[in-house]
Amino acid sequence: MKKRSLISLAILTALSLPISATINADKPKSTQTINLAEEQSKWQQNQHSAELKRLNQRTTFLQFENLLKSAVKNQRVFENRAIFLSLIHSLEGYPLQTDAWVAYFDSQIKSVTQSTPSTEVMVLKKEIEDYIAQHPRHFFRSRLEQHILTLLNNSGAEQLVDYAKKLTPASLEMQLAVLNREYQIAQQSSVFPSQEVEILNRFEALWLNHGEVAQQSELWQKWYAKGGRTADKIYQKAEKLFTQNDIKGLALLAGELDHLNNIKEDPSILANLQRYIDLLNNPANFNTFAEALPDKDEEKIRHQFAIIQGFSRYLRTLSENRENPDFTPYLQWAKNWQLNEAQLRDWKIAFISRFFDNESPHFQQWRDAELLTLNADNLIERRLRMAIWQKTDLMPWLNALSVEGKAKQEWRYWRAKSDQQKTQEILTALSKERGFYPMLAQAMLNPQHRGADYRVELNPSLVNETLIKSYHNELAEIAELRQLDRFGVAKQRWRFLLDNLPGAEKQVQQIALSEYANQQGWFDLGVDGSIMAKAWDHIALRLPNAYQNYFDMALMPSSIKREHTITKTFAMAIARQESAWNPMAQSSANARGLMQLLPSTAKATADNNQLPYQTEKDLFKPLNNILLGTAHLNELNEKYPNNRILIAAAYNAGASRVEKWLARAGGKLTMDEFIASIPFFETRGYVQNVLAYDFYYQLLQHKENPQTFSQEEFDRLY
Repeated sequence: MKKRSLISLAILTALSLPISATINADKPKSTQTINLAEEQSKWQQNQHSAELKRLNQRTTFLQFENLLKSAVKNQRVFENRAIFLSLIHSLEGYPLQTDAWVAYFDSQIKSVTQSTPSTEVMVLKKEIEDYIAQHPRHFFRSRLEQHILTLLNNSGAEQLVDYAKKLTPASLEMQLAVLNREYQIAQQSSVFPSQEVEILNRFEALWLNHGEVAQQSELWQKWYAKGGRTADKIYQKAEKLFTQNDIKGLALLAGELDHLNNIKEDPSILANLQRYIDLLNNPANFNTFAEALPDKDEEKIRHQFAIIQGFSRYLRTLSENRENPDFTPYLQWAKNWQLNEAQLRDWKIAFISRFFDNESPHFQQWRDAELLTLNADNLIERRLRMAIWQKTDLMPWLNALSVEGKAKQEWRYWRAKSDQQKTQEILTALSKERGFYPMLAQAMLNPQHRGADYRVELNPSLVNETLIKSYHNELAEIAELRQLDRFGVAKQRWRFLLDNLPGAEKQVQQIALSEYANQQGWFDLGVDGSIMAKAWDHIALRLPNAYQNYFDMALMPSSIKREHTITKTFAMAIARQESAWNPMAQSSANARGLMQLLPSTAKATADNNQLPYQTEKDLFKPLNNILLGTAHLNELNEKYPNNRILIAAAYNAGASRVEKWLARAGGKLTMDEFIASIPFFETRGYVQNVLAYDFYYQLLQHKENPQTFSQEEFDRLY
């Protein structure tokens, strides 16, 4: 808004110049000039009027939502239609008027029953269809179309079946409703037998693929009565549910095993279903299941899925440090249950993964021999990291990688360090790429300056004004939703917009819209768009200079009473890695906001640094979060002065873990060896990304002497 205001004022200023200065000087002197003060006053009045209208409509929209919820709760929607329609029409030109219409349609549909006059139902259906036709590319289009299915179903209209042929029902509930209606109609047809078979087959497909298909329905009973639920199909469904870890679905399936006349199914089937449920609830009981070998091969094959999939769950119940882990007993299980080579390989991979770091010499010897035959890059890479921190030969493991594995920047770097004849060649080629390992390669080529001459291309991303105009309505909706702090809904609309861009220039358009988002201060959406567009080379787009003034305030010398302080670019790199600039980000562990602080950490940091902090909600406020996040980084900087590697690792995984990793390294590892051997995949990638992002931010902020690695990071042994 501010940028547009400045542009408008600039235009007015230009227009206020005497016309004689811009056209033929021979024109008569009486040529009128524009009064700048008057035009500016008009412009400001118009702006003020538009702002007032927007505020009034926003207030009306919020009151409309509350009134509608109350009407739905009290079943008074139809009685108050005139009020709701009047409110909606007063929102003409408001970005979220469509939301109001959809909420209104939804509330009416909820009020429809089979006793609702068909004329009213058809009028409402026509209104919704007309609205869809007027807004064919809107986010709500598919939802409105599904609403029509709900409307027809709630009213008991026969048109439900025909409409479902044009539009596939999205929910399981609606798919079942349509099938039930089809069945009822088919019963009146002269070709009912053939139609019945086809409908029951479609029902069976739904039953097989979903855990919660009610057995009380007429359709279920017809299907069951005609022998639809055989033992083979029960086991087929059980396998799918077991694979999905769907304990509830298995319990419902077990509950189905009562015949309509209370005659039990084969009792062994129910017993087996209970065993599957127990196996998911108590993986430690797997050995009992594995030892209870069926007599018949047919039964072995039938239960084999539980053996194949239950093994890895069982291993997780065993201690990683158990004495001398041995795979030999499991070979007998595999033989008894007739596992093939691929299935046995999966078992070995799971076993090695569980006990990988076990110190038993016998296990380690067996593990290393197996690794060379299993062709599992994830395990080979883990073995490479072990060789790095143990400072043993890497080449056997580098050679064991797949072609794809060998092509990774990380392993090309370590091949360069391991193959002395090709070191210079590989590092030089690698240093011309983008990323942490190319940056590290340049540092190895130029150790005196720690690779400070490393550079990446900062491809500019341009806003396409024509594109912005063509999607004005969608962008206005996103802007208004963010004004209402509905960030999650705004992100859904954003992704829908970018996903549904037409034509061969889709990626170019995604990049242009993402740049627009960054210019509007929607930094989380800009980053999200750059990811959707796979715009990896557009560094400035992926790393917007977000909330710079807040970081400046948080890191002012007067506000920091510490000997060692972090840099602004490092703090921004942490925030970018933590939340991708989403101020409302919340992790499964309850870390919150831009810098993903735990409430406990935030409280302790606030107390230690005399910073304001009241409740967890404060962490969703960008300035509050940045003040606390940067203060915590400075606390870690006191512990690990000017060493972003250790600070970032501690910020992500905790200082106690960093101390354990340092103790294991024993002061013998170089910087690259320590980073590569960080045992946590997440923390290892986190550190690498933060160091690269920090350097990119230095370039983006035009720092005079951008630093790849500090002396404290590069020269020390870890």
